[in-house]
Amino acid sequence: MDRSGIEARYAEALEAFVRKVRDDEQVIAAILLGSLSYDKVWEKSDIDMKLIVHDQKLTRSFMCFTENGIAINAGIQTRDEFKRWVEKSASASFEHSYLLRGKILFTKDPSLEAVFATIRHVGERDRQHRLLQLGCFALGGLAKAEKWLYVKEDALYSAFWMIKLIDTLAQIEVVRHGEVPMREAVQQASALNPAFFRDVYEGLVGGSVDPAKARAALDRIVRFMEERELELFRPVLDYLKQEQDVRSLSEMADKLGTVVRLDAATLEPACGWLAERGHLAPFPAEAKATPKSRVRLEEPAYMLEDADGNVR
Repeated sequence: MDRSGIEARYAEALEAFVRKVRDDEQVIAAILLGSLSYDKVWEKSDIDMKLIVHDQKLTRSFMCFTENGIAINAGIQTRDEFKRWVEKSASASFEHSYLLRGKILFTKDPSLEAVFATIRHVGERDRQHRLLQLGCFALGGLAKAEKWLYVKEDALYSAFWMIKLIDTLAQIEVVRHGEVPMREAVQQASALNPAFFRDVYEGLVGGSVDPAKARAALDRIVRFMEERELELFRPVLDYLKQEQDVRSLSEMADKLGTVVRLDAATLEPACGWLAERGHLAPFPAEAKATPKSRVRLEEPAYMLEDADGNVR
């Protein structure tokens, strides 16, 4: 079947399905998600959507239907569940990008249109915390790539880790520019920073790898992180500046992890990086494994350090 025939078949299936669910008195709204809402479909595509229903106890939150031989994957949420889902979808996250490209097919409740409209807004606080999360993820991948090259002397597997890291670096670049990273984040970032992603992405994915090439790519990635460190890890620096005291990793995770998923283990590479770069001063802090534990352990803690090496 040619392209126009495939698109027509999917359009007909969607129209027929929407016509049916619109007649269901329990369904309040239908939102088209996935490729059909913004991209080209082909013969192996399915249709993704969200069905918003009246408040009730649901036995299933996801179902697969079929129309005209095409699979329709439908997430099913009550009105309150959908509103909470939108509120919890932090700006620049995957859920946010998924919603951003969605399209309301119909709604019987005008208030849902207002909820859906809030998706278009990217809050600065959310953006900063998303950059922090991505920066932490990037440092974890970078450490793996460095280990395989410098310790295990395996340039090919080091390149494998760098290739996995590229998507995170691309998301960083997209979020830095105030945009929302999509599944095609590498293509988005390549338009924003063509030189870096030409050398790292095309250089690693599109050609052979040797130790010199892997080392050069690692050096570029390290410089990428160094040039953006104050922006990526701004929430950590701002929090410690506000506290003006030593704070443990778990305290920082409790404070900063309220917006995006962050725990002490995720934050540790970022604080270590900032300490190595002279932005933070490390201190040991006393900790216990459980509130009832009697054994005193040691936990990493940090305080802000100024340009002269003084803690503050």
